Amino acid sequence: MNRGDGPDAERAASALGSLADADRIAILLALRNGRVRPFVDLQTAAGFEDSGRFNYHLDRLLEEFVRKTEAGYRLTAAGSKAVDIVTDERFGSTPAVVDHPLDADCPQCEGRLHGRYAEKDVELVCPDCETLVHYGYFPPRAVSGRDPEALFAAYGKVLWREFTLAARGVCPFCRGRTHTRVERGSDHHLDYPAVSACVDCDAEVATAVGLRLLADPAVVGFLADHGERVDDRPFWAFDFCIDDAAVFVVGEDPLHVAVPIHRDGETLRVTVAEDGSVVETTRVTRR
Repeated sequence: MNRGDGPDAERAASALGSLADADRIAILLALRNGRVRPFVDLQTAAGFEDSGRFNYHLDRLLEEFVRKTEAGYRLTAAGSKAVDIVTDERFGSTPAVVDHPLDADCPQCEGRLHGRYAEKDVELVCPDCETLVHYGYFPPRAVSGRDPEALFAAYGKVLWREFTLAARGVCPFCRGRTHTRVERGSDHHLDYPAVSACVDCDAEVATAVGLRLLADPAVVGFLADHGERVDDRPFWAFDFCIDDAAVFVVGEDPLHVAVPIHRDGETLRVTVAEDGSVVETTRVTRR
């Protein structure tokens, strides 16, 4: 029975149960990268000698993960996603722990942030005071062949994409609808987090409100004028993207906050509405 408006748990369980066999996974892998294969060709590519046994396993995948066409068999969208999950090695062995200093200061002390990869998760954390700036999953396949610097650079790019989607109304997890609000208080080190909540799967993406400004034209231009290109550095290298100690309230009902960005004697003050949108930017030269 489907509970409320959430995912259909019974249908999901039935579909996932269809994948619980190495032979069926072999069929999916034989169809990856958009391949369309006739029955005999697919049987050979998937490594089956017995056509009856092959037909039995293929039948369990039809409709949900594999579709039959006039040209042959191909993956459905769900089948392609299942292949992505298999090939990213999330069910494989856990890579060795990686601990790497990052080009970013801790927002709570004078320490330096480190990137840690352990148990298939990434943490951006200060080893001196244990302030946790961020944590999230990163598949083992992403670690393979990358040195620590390249690993965390790749993670930053993936994370930036997820933040951008959430801020623009698209859930990075289920592709449902998100709504963003600047809130008071947080379970982490933030006082005014920007929280994008998905109305379809209940996922939340919370960041410093300043992080949501890194694609704003006025902010990009201001940083460029001071020799900083936002595309050349991960978001955590910008202090206002991981810390909101300088953020202050400029309006109560509805909530408006100001994010000051200081560079070389000049300040860009960005006023952000409760929905995370920029309503005003002002450049001030300090004397």
